[in-house]
Amino acid sequence: MADYVPSPDEVAAVQTPNGGWTRKQLAAWGIPWPPPAGWRSYLEAKWRGEDVGSLHRDEPDQDTLF
Repeated sequence: MADYVPSPDEVAAVQTPNGGWTRKQLAAWGIPWPPPAGWRSYLEAKWRGEDVGSLHRDEPDQDTLF
């Protein structure tokens, strides 16, 4: 994970005109692509200094696919 944690204002400032964020920008913040749900809340909590775990993407178990 990246060491730098942006402020919520910084996250909003680099939003693209289409309302998203680039893969490169998210990678600089340590967010995987595609970004999992809750990634902005996760960054904000981390920025406030809260003890947060790692950010996980909800992926189906292989057994549920068949």
